[in-house]
Amino acid sequence: MGDAFKCTLCDELSKTPKQSLEHYRRVHLKLLKFKCTHCAKSFETLTQLKVHKLEEHNIDERFKCNACDRTFFIKGLLKLHMDAYHMMGERVKCSLCDYETYSKMKLHTHEVKHKTSKDFHCTYCKKSFLRNNTLRLHERIHTGDKRKVCAECGQAFVQKASLNYHMAKYHPSVNF
Repeated sequence: MGDAFKCTLCDELSKTPKQSLEHYRRVHLKLLKFKCTHCAKSFETLTQLKVHKLEEHNIDERFKCNACDRTFFIKGLLKLHMDAYHMMGERVKCSLCDYETYSKMKLHTHEVKHKTSKDFHCTYCKKSFLRNNTLRLHERIHTGDKRKVCAECGQAFVQKASLNYHMAKYHPSVNF
């Protein structure tokens, strides 16, 4: 295995530093904090435990969106989904046309489409942006410049929103 990461406590070889860290935590630190109450198995994440319960014990602990058919293993992800797509309450209206929605995020995305002057152009692809800082953030996708790093597992992200999604999905017990 070329460029392998060797565990300092045993002969385990991993392809990535993240896999090496996961091995260390799972095998040597015994960080399996989510235990199944129906059998002897333990898991590193709540999502892994819930998938196990669904597949092995036919226990469905998913959170269902009342506005559509989507389901989530983590309550926080359902809340993010509800806020983004089904924000119940007062409808918000576009100031430039008749478009209406419950979601402020959807309205913002819609209103950006009205603005035609996208003066900031990506040097790597054909995308254009209204703001220079949005262009710079986008170009990190092409350059691999990932500045947002998960303190739990070391995975890196271009955007803070992606890191927050990762934390909610894979490390739900950690406050961030």
